[in-house]
Amino acid sequence: MNDLPPEDSPLAARLRAITGLTRSEAVIAQWLILNEVTLGLETGASIAAKTGVSEITVSRFLKRAGYKGLQGLKEDLQAALVHAHVSPSDRYFRLLDGEIGAILKRDADAVLALAHEVEKPAWPQAIDAIAAADEVFVTGFQTIRGIAEDFARRLAIVRGSIRFLSPHDGGLVEWIPSFRRAEEKRCLVLIDMAPYAREALPIVQAARGLGMQVVVVTDELNTWASAETPFVFHVATKVDAFLESTGPMTTLMNVMIHEVAGRAPDKARKRIKDWPPIMRGLGLY
Repeated sequence: MNDLPPEDSPLAARLRAITGLTRSEAVIAQWLILNEVTLGLETGASIAAKTGVSEITVSRFLKRAGYKGLQGLKEDLQAALVHAHVSPSDRYFRLLDGEIGAILKRDADAVLALAHEVEKPAWPQAIDAIAAADEVFVTGFQTIRGIAEDFARRLAIVRGSIRFLSPHDGGLVEWIPSFRRAEEKRCLVLIDMAPYAREALPIVQAARGLGMQVVVVTDELNTWASAETPFVFHVATKVDAFLESTGPMTTLMNVMIHEVAGRAPDKARKRIKDWPPIMRGLGLY
């Protein structure tokens, strides 16, 4: 599978050039790259909390990267005018003060940051892979399973041959080679968060071994997926709430469904039109 050409900012280029990173340093570097637009709002402590490392580890990594602490990094970004983005404080007309307002603002920033993901060269190719597949499998685990199942059901409204995959229940029996459908193209969409990567990785590798295209939607702490597929899209989940936010991830899933439908809009509209009569006898509405 060919790698897609990266479009790196000066910060990303500098961090990617550092060799021999430890796992903690790799997580910090990736998080800084993915959250470059909003680094002006961060502190050493907040970065440490969101990456799951110590504040001193963040400080040492920034020094290794050639910056005089986080403030030095911020000054460098401002001087270089890396990206001309609207200040996050200008994005809100009114939000609650205090803790809840702060969480809402961070969640909103995470949603707005999705623009960077859908602007990647890999995004339209991933949408094409999903739209063109004869059969699409969707999977997710534990607390993310609900998001994956919802995505599979909603995607099935706009295109056919969508199957939610539960490897623990079915043991991947759905992937037994079929003589009747041997020439059909298949695609796996994996929705994952870093704590569950242990079971996600072998499933992705199995799919690739069977010739499937693989699309991964994951959080900012995932460092393994990009080695397996070029179609990896990161979503910020750390908003300083008790649990990770799943809102931005759901938003990206909704955008993905919209884009897939847009590849064959007439067929999608017909499916949406033909669906209610099928349900009518159930008396649900």
